[in-house]
Amino acid sequence: MSIRQQSYLVWPHTACPPALQTAVGTPRPALTLDTLDVARCAWGEILQTAPRSTALATFFDDLLASGPDLVWRGTGPGLGKEMRRAFSGMFGRFFARAYLSLFHDFSWFHPIDGDHVFLSPRWMITRYPGAKRDMPDWICARPGALALGEAKGSHQASGAVAGGRPGPIKTAIEQIRGTLILRGTPNPSGPMTWTPRSVKGWAVMSRWGIEHGPRSPYLYAYDPSTEGEELTPEETDDLVQAVAQSHIFLTARGLGLLKSDQEGVITPASRRRVRLAGDDDAKRGFLGAIITPFGLLDLDLDRAKALAALLPNPDLVRFVGLDEQMFNAHLRHQPLQPLHRQVIGDLTMVGSDGLVVAPIEQIGDITEVPTEG
Repeated sequence: MSIRQQSYLVWPHTACPPALQTAVGTPRPALTLDTLDVARCAWGEILQTAPRSTALATFFDDLLASGPDLVWRGTGPGLGKEMRRAFSGMFGRFFARAYLSLFHDFSWFHPIDGDHVFLSPRWMITRYPGAKRDMPDWICARPGALALGEAKGSHQASGAVAGGRPGPIKTAIEQIRGTLILRGTPNPSGPMTWTPRSVKGWAVMSRWGIEHGPRSPYLYAYDPSTEGEELTPEETDDLVQAVAQSHIFLTARGLGLLKSDQEGVITPASRRRVRLAGDDDAKRGFLGAIITPFGLLDLDLDRAKALAALLPNPDLVRFVGLDEQMFNAHLRHQPLQPLHRQVIGDLTMVGSDGLVVAPIEQIGDITEVPTEG
C-alpha cells in the first residue's frame, strides 16, 4: 500500500476539519490518503452493500500510476463510458468513506437504499415530498454527531474552481436536501407521529487524476444546510446508536457471522476467532473470514497459507474481521463505542468500527467459536 496526495477544496472553509487546517486555520491545499485506509473502508462498504463479493479492495495500488499523487494508470479503470462510470461511482464511495472516516471521525455508516429506510422503530429516512433525485449514500454517525453523506466520482475535465461548484457536487447537494430524517413518536389514539429532524450533510467528490491526459486529482467537500428541527442531545445519542447497531449488523452479516433461519430469525453463526501477531492487546480477538481473489472463503490457517503461497502476490490472501467485543456488544444490544484507530505492523489496520484487514502471515492463531457464543 502507499501514501497518495491530491488537491483539497472544502466549502464553506469553516467546515474544514482541524486535521486539514493550516496553522492560521485555513484549509490546506492538499490532503494525503493511505491506500491501506481506503482499502479497509472499501471492504467495509463491500461487506455492507455487496456481501461475499470479490477482493476488489486489495487492487488499488495495481491500478495507480507510480509517483506520490493519486493518479490512475492510463486513462483510468474501465474501457468505455459505462465501465468507466461504474468504476468511478464505486471508487468515489470508497474514497469519500475514507475521507469522512479519517478526517471527520465518522465511525458508523448505514447505506441508504430505497425511498424509505427504517433505522429503528423510532427513526426513518425518507425522500422529501417532490424531491426528484435519489437519496444520498449513507447516514454517518460518531458520538454526538450525524450527517447525510453523498459520494461522487468524476472524470470531468474542468478544474474545481472554474465556474463555482462542480456539477456532481450540485447534484449531491440536491440529494441531501431532498432527504428527511424523521423521528417517530407513539400516538395512543392513532398512527405514529413523524417529525423532521436536521442533521449535517456532506457531499464529497473525487475528481480522478489520470496518467494519460494528463489530469490532476482533487477532492471537493461541501457542507450544505439541511431542514428540520435540531436534534436534542438525547435524540442524537439514540440516533447515533441506531446507526451504529445497523453498521455492525450489516458488516457482521457480510462476514457470515450472522445467519437467518427459515422464519427469518437472525442468530450468530459458527465463526473463527483470530489473534493478531504484534497486537499490543494480546487477549483481543477478531471474528471473521479469509479474503482471497475469489471472495471470502471458509479456510483454516494452514489452507489459507497454502493458497497464499500459490499466488504471485501472497498479500491477496488476507483476514477480514470484526473486533470480538464490538460484535458481542451488538448481540447483547449494548451501547457501541468507537475504538481508537490502530495500525499493527505494515499492512494491518483496525478501524474505529472494529473492522480489521490483516495479511495472512500476521495471524497468530485461529480457533473455532461455538454457535451459541
